[in-house]
Amino acid sequence: MVKWITVLVVEPGKAPDVRELPNNLKAFELTIQGYIETAETIRPGCLIVCDGNYPLPQKPIKRADIQGTFIIIRVDNTEPVSLNEEDINIFSEVFK
Repeated sequence: MVKWITVLVVEPGKAPDVRELPNNLKAFELTIQGYIETAETIRPGCLIVCDGNYPLPQKPIKRADIQGTFIIIRVDNTEPVSLNEEDINIFSEVFK
């Protein structure tokens, strides 16, 4: 059975969007339309999942630094899990 998680999807020129995605790498790749690279965020336990074809600058990462669509997820150990409401509120403001 496929497990779904709540993520924040940020597309160029659009406001961040809360979505439910299957919890697997293929779903993440299809959403960002590229190969996966991750970067740390301002919140411990959360990661940006973006297209690895575009190199990222050093921290802190701003929306303008990331090419294309990216996803923000929470990670528990090494397992992607749903963002909580506080994560969504903070990242929706940071990446608007």
